Amino acid sequence: MGLLSALVDFTAGYSPLESYLFDRLCDTATASLHAHALANITPALAPGLRVLDVGCGGGRFAIRLAERHPEISVIGLDLSPEQIARARRRGAGLGERVSFVEGDAIDMPFDSGEFDLVYSLGSLKHWPDRARGLRECVRVLGPGGRLWLTEGDRGCRHEDVHAFISTWNIPARLRPVFSAFYRVIVVGESLDLDDARALLDEVPELDATLERGEGLPTWVIAGHKRAE
Repeated sequence: MGLLSALVDFTAGYSPLESYLFDRLCDTATASLHAHALANITPALAPGLRVLDVGCGGGRFAIRLAERHPEISVIGLDLSPEQIARARRRGAGLGERVSFVEGDAIDMPFDSGEFDLVYSLGSLKHWPDRARGLRECVRVLGPGGRLWLTEGDRGCRHEDVHAFISTWNIPARLRPVFSAFYRVIVVGESLDLDDARALLDEVPELDATLERGEGLPTWVIAGHKRAE
């Protein structure tokens, strides 16, 4: 563990200040990730589906998904009460189509088989027990239910980091600094592809593939829960 990454414990949960800064600063930074997620999640949507966003933060993506697809219902789950409060304020105009629940990804407050689609965007690195969190994602899926999970790749390629940082609204001269920040702080304690493969081996009831994100410094697990 490097000196800088040792200063950050992503599994400890956000303080109120940290959750505020994340919500204010990261929306623009995650725009390309959200676009990638929308492109991959949308084909799996159908009328009446119940969808779960694990680690929803301030709810921006869940709300965007519910706005674009009024035929589904979306529930966002996050450990931070401050983020859940923000998400509820943002989603107030959508009625019952989107709701937000405070809870832990490794011990979800939902029944088994409750959802048709579960997705998570960059949340897994915050889970203190990643295998347990992934098993929880699968547990709350019904048989054949879809899972789409993406996370920053600790072994990310330089060109993908550069392309990702280039989408941020920062001066070009500062991009090398933010590239280093991303590699050391953001994904320094995340998983690389080999770690993610080992994680998948611990959840045999999930039939999934693992691939690098398209042009992003991320990897993606995509698949479905095996029929019982």
